[in-house]
Parts: sequence; C-alpha cells; structure tokens
Amino acid sequence: MRERLYRRRMTTMTTHPDSTPATIDAALAALAESKTEWAQLPISLKLAYLDGLRERVDRVAERWVEAAATAKGLPEGSPLRGEEWQIGPWALAYILTPLARTLQAVQDGTLADLVEGRVRQRADGQTVVRVMPTRASDRVLASGLSVDVWMEPGVTPEGLTDTMAAFYRQEDPPGAVSLVLGAGNVSSIAPLDVLHMLYAEGSVVALKLNPVNAYLGPILREVFEEFIESGYLRLLYGGADVGERLTRHDLVEAIHVTGSAATHDAIVYGTGPDAAVRKERDEPQIHTPVSSELGGVS
Repeated sequence: MRERLYRRRMTTMTTHPDSTPATIDAALAALAESKTEWAQLPISLKLAYLDGLRERVDRVAERWVEAAATAKGLPEGSPLRGEEWQIGPWALAYILTPLARTLQAVQDGTLADLVEGRVRQRADGQTVVRVMPTRASDRVLASGLSVDVWMEPGVTPEGLTDTMAAFYRQEDPPGAVSLVLGAGNVSSIAPLDVLHMLYAEGSVVALKLNPVNAYLGPILREVFEEFIESGYLRLLYGGADVGERLTRHDLVEAIHVTGSAATHDAIVYGTGPDAAVRKERDEPQIHTPVSSELGGVS
C-alpha cells in the first residue's frame, strides 16, 4: 500500500521543465571554463565553501524534509517522516565534518593520523581500514554499525597514506567536467555524489535530477548556491533523452550514475536489440569513464 501511494504521488507531482539542448550546452561550456580554477583552488578556500554549505543545510533542513515527505505522500505525524531527516539533510550534514577533517589533514600533511590504529591486514595480506565509527556520535546515531574499506591488493599498511587523497598529489591538475545522474528516493544521494566529485575527484559537476526527484531542485540550488555562483556546479533536469544527450556530450569527461543496472547498461551499451550483444562482447558505445552505485549489500 505504501509503495503504491508513493508511486502515485510521485507521478502526479509538478516537476521542473526538462533542460533544453541549448541549456545543456551552455551549462557544460560554463563548467568547462571553471574546471581548472576549481581543481587548483587552495584547500583553505575549498574548506570555506564547506563552511558555507554547512550553514545552508541547517537553513533548509525542515523545508527539505517537508518536500520529501510531500513527494512521497507521508502524512503529518507519520514516523516515516523521521526517516526523511536521516536519509536527507542529516546524511549530507553528517559527512561535512569528516570531509573537512580530511582536507585539513591533506593541507597539514597529517593524513597518517587519520588512520592510526585503524589499519589491519586480512589473512591473505589485504589491507583493511576501519572508517566508522570514528566519533562518539557515530556510536549513538549508528549504533552497532561499522564500516571497513578494503584496499586494492598490493597496498600495504606502510604504503597506505601514499594512496590517500590522490587528487591532491597532482601538480597543477587541469580539472574535469563530471556528470552526476541523480535518481532514487533517498534524497541525500545526489548531493553526496556531487560532493564526492567536487572534493575527492577534483572536478566540477553537472547534476541531472531525474523527474522522480526534481522536487529537490530548489532545495539543492539553495544549498549549493556558492558553488553554482562560482561556476563549479550546474543543475539540469529531465528524463532519458536529456540523460542520453549529457552522457554523449563531448565536454563530459566522467560520469557517475545512481540507479538501476538497466540504466547503467543503457548508458554504456546503448539500447535496442543489439544492446545485449554489445554488453556480452563488452563493446561500450561511449568511452567516458563511468562509475556506478546500482544497489548494495546491507
């Protein structure tokens, strides 16, 4: 019943008009002009952008949750509205502190301090780092939950820090334009993907919101207003046709998609009767690097 209500509500919502080809071209051209500036921006200034982001998340949090609850048809007083806090503004606000701490460590040359006492090796020698819990609040808000990151084979505990914050080890990086295809009913995923591309990958971002979550557009525009004004982020809207134009655009240098495996395959291998053959032969129709979040084991 809840699923039917959600689907019906989402299909009847007023969504943002689809971005036109001219709007898409202009947005990507503006990002391309700003990509090197962002890539080479001093860490101190990137930290200042995070401080502003934190303030605006606090400012929009209640409106964000209300918009998500309305989109999903959750009535006033429903305990499910509490979940919208957790998977919406709280999730974005939560990541800002460790992200800022990591950037500060990069600037100070103290990355090793972040992993001290948290590194172990599996029986086969693979290096593993415990990344959560790290704070007292982790143990309260995510009681019983722990997160490990398994390093690629060959990364040793002694050489671990050499693989951390790889983007920031480059000298005068040229930057890149990344496309984030944000979908799904977890409202924090798209902005978290944007942050990853901006800060971990060092690229400017075109974020396309799917019709299912286009209602987030005004909220995210306010949250990321400084990034947008500086030319480091653009918001775009539309369905598969807009996504296809974006994924095949000459100015897009990396793609990240959150969605279904079918969406991923349509991007990489195309659609139609020959798509399955191309996938079987691993003959992608695009050669832009694609990263994906297509589900999880949890």
